[in-house]
Amino acid sequence: MKLFLLFLLFSAVLLQPALALDPGAAEGSLQVNEETISLSRAYSHLHDNSEGLLHSPKELRILLVDREVSQEALEGIAFLPVEEMAKEGRIRGLMLQLDPGKQNHVLLTLLYPPASPEQSLTTQTIESTPEKVLKELKITGERISGEIAHHDVGKPQFEDMPKISYTVRFSAPLFHEPPVTADLKGKAAQDSPQALVIREKARALAQGDFDALKRVSTQHANRQNQPFLASMDKSAAKEIASDMEKSISRIQRVVVRNDRAVAIFPENEWVSFVREDGKWKSDD
Repeated sequence: MKLFLLFLLFSAVLLQPALALDPGAAEGSLQVNEETISLSRAYSHLHDNSEGLLHSPKELRILLVDREVSQEALEGIAFLPVEEMAKEGRIRGLMLQLDPGKQNHVLLTLLYPPASPEQSLTTQTIESTPEKVLKELKITGERISGEIAHHDVGKPQFEDMPKISYTVRFSAPLFHEPPVTADLKGKAAQDSPQALVIREKARALAQGDFDALKRVSTQHANRQNQPFLASMDKSAAKEIASDMEKSISRIQRVVVRNDRAVAIFPENEWVSFVREDGKWKSDD
């Protein structure tokens, strides 16, 4: 009995920091043309770049938005979930990406629906020397805080670009990319479950079986690919299938992080996978 009580006490001590973790908060606003958006939520995420696909040794991502989102919205290599949410109008705000070791260079993405679905989100590269772009930036092992401000003066460079201004302070717990759970190379990568998905996807395309293609693709991929598949003829599908089958021998690595993975090819090309409903599926 005494041992059991000691165990409970020890567990409570271990859990205390997690339970005491303050959620992220932002204070400020974003103006896009004539619309003013209150920014109240802040999230931060550090990607360790174990895949070697990012442009910097590590990438710090800071999300300043108007509503609560899942922390997983910042996970991944590129084309992050939060960007799709913004294009669909489910979130508004700013995403900042920077190398923690080079704080005078920041890539800012405006999370705001573009004028048409075909357009990309607006991005800006912000540089400041010798000052840091983010003022009073503090980074610890558990938290990040700072502030950023910008005011567009005059008309945007291009007609379809919005005029934006923002002033916001933030503080958020610092989360990390899920740990690498497998790193397969060479033949092991080419024989991996992810390579098998590519082979199944190629077979479905070669046969013009788009229903089978949907079964080996994630819900996200099916939503994204629906317009493309609707206009694809069988000869084009067979050509893509042939290239896809040949690509399997070019896989150099497969890096797995729990339920997400990437297969990496020469010249830093890659394809993504998600374990959905207990099965590995293509996420591209």
